[in-house]
Amino acid sequence: MYAVVQVGGRQYRARPGERMVVDRMAVAEGQAVELGDVRMLVAEPGDSLETAVGRPRVEGARVTATAVSHLRGPKVVVFKYKPKKRYRRTMGFRAELTELRIEEVLGPDQQPVRETRAPAARRSSRRAAPVAPEAPSEEAPEDVSAEVETPEVNPQGAGAAAGEVKAARAPRRRRAPASKAVTEVVSDHEGGGGDGS
Repeated sequence: MYAVVQVGGRQYRARPGERMVVDRMAVAEGQAVELGDVRMLVAEPGDSLETAVGRPRVEGARVTATAVSHLRGPKVVVFKYKPKKRYRRTMGFRAELTELRIEEVLGPDQQPVRETRAPAARRSSRRAAPVAPEAPSEEAPEDVSAEVETPEVNPQGAGAAAGEVKAARAPRRRRAPASKAVTEVVSDHEGGGGDGS
């Protein structure tokens, strides 16, 4: 059995075990979500329930899911212009999305099956697992002076003497845009007309 469910103004087909990507939902990763706006239940061969069409929704039907991750969609370039007016605007847009894993599709009179499932292993962990501090060893301390780093030396640098240490380059200053540059107009004579009087 699968359901047609409405999430955020769009309709999706929700089948148990599949994943679907919807508009961003305010849930944490790994949190359970219940989608109650079921528009249609479609029975497949071997199901105990029949196909039900909602008007507008199927009362009592729901879909349970788990939030897998939050992601962003592909970049869409928005360009608008007005011909012959020198008006051009380019903007980019990326949709904020949430990936859901469908757990169960429940009909009006069905109760959820409570499984004791082990939490799924994460594909990538953002935080490293805490590491236990190592016990101090009873060996003799090593010679620390041998591990001191020396600065990088430029043996044959262009414009610099051999063996000189490289200096850090200062950041370049940016120029002000031409539209904001201030120009002064200096007049040789105050007032006066165009004939030099």
